[in-house]
Amino acid sequence: MRVAIIAALLVLLLVPMVGAQVEQGDKEVQLQGSLFSVEGITMVTISATYGYFVTPKMEWGGGPMISHVGSDFYDETNISLTFFGRYNFVTGEKMVPYVSGQIYQYDLSPEEPMSFSDFTYLQAGGGFKYFLNDYVAYDVSGNLGFGLGSGDISLLIFGGISAFF
Repeated sequence: MRVAIIAALLVLLLVPMVGAQVEQGDKEVQLQGSLFSVEGITMVTISATYGYFVTPKMEWGGGPMISHVGSDFYDETNISLTFFGRYNFVTGEKMVPYVSGQIYQYDLSPEEPMSFSDFTYLQAGGGFKYFLNDYVAYDVSGNLGFGLGSGDISLLIFGGISAFF
């Protein structure tokens, strides 16, 4: 039995992975979300982005994000906006790793005395897409950011699904 399992694993590892081929001009619509919860505080974030592949490896895009933070003493919903560039290391495989850079605006209408720049972040990160077929992929990513106005450091980790057309 053990030999059969090892043989099956070797066959799976040696068979080339067949995946989606992203081409220049393809478009991606992505829905991602994250949940953060500690005792008494919950934050839910949902993001919808649109991307355009200027080459098979380079994608530009952006979209809105809605974040809701709730606790016993605090309840707020923010609308955010992000613009990104992604570079895919491989194409035509089931798993496609990438690096990304983005500018992220956490709150489009901050209240006084905070300013717009206090909620603007430059971010760098990466992730991977795992293609289920030619048109649908899981996506997991993380971005580390630096606040332009506040100097704060941010970390965003998302998981979601993408559709390609």
